[in-house]
Amino acid sequence: MTSPLEIRKVIIGVVLAILWMSTFIFLPSTLLIDWSGDYKNLTPLQPILGFAGLLVIVFYHIFYKSSAETTKLSLTAILTICWLSLILFYPFKDPANYNAGAVGFFALIGGLAVVVLWVRFFSDEIIA
Repeated sequence: MTSPLEIRKVIIGVVLAILWMSTFIFLPSTLLIDWSGDYKNLTPLQPILGFAGLLVIVFYHIFYKSSAETTKLSLTAILTICWLSLILFYPFKDPANYNAGAVGFFALIGGLAVVVLWVRFFSDEIIA
């Protein structure tokens, strides 16, 4: 039986995942950081925020102590949110997108991983 404190880790992990995916969905890729002030050293903002969000999620799961099952459940929920946002928002049918086939293949493999992980949690053989 899990305590409410452990359920809190899963809920906060899901909120962090939704915020992380929102940086990719709602921020335009044309936003740039000008490091030097003369438009010669430009960096896209979206990958930096994406990497920072990933670090926040990883460090959250490392430093928030709970049982291993709670951490696995939280990471499975985060993977599911990431996979669903890829399936729903990635432009697979865009003719200018040459990576759609490769992204589609890895989306199928990711879907298989999501299904296998959820089958593990919904099975009756979990020993706590």
